[in-house]
Amino acid sequence: MEYIIVAFRSRAHTVKFHEFLRRNGIFSEVINTPKEAGVGCGLSVKVSKERFSIVKNLAYSANLGSLAGFFIYKTVGGKRTVRSI
Repeated sequence: MEYIIVAFRSRAHTVKFHEFLRRNGIFSEVINTPKEAGVGCGLSVKVSKERFSIVKNLAYSANLGSLAGFFIYKTVGGKRTVRSI
């Protein structure tokens, strides 16, 4: 399993960005931020890896000052990795 996490320092901005993506036709989910990311407010937005470039552009255009970063989440053989991208 592999997906992108968009982390914010504000729960309100996390939910606002999730709704912003939905209005722009991008499927997303609000999830608990993996502890390995070490950032944010505890909630993040999960999106597919294939949509990363679109989501990244939308994140910057949404002008939400609490954006903490983008992470790729991978699970291989039961081992979880999270790294900044």
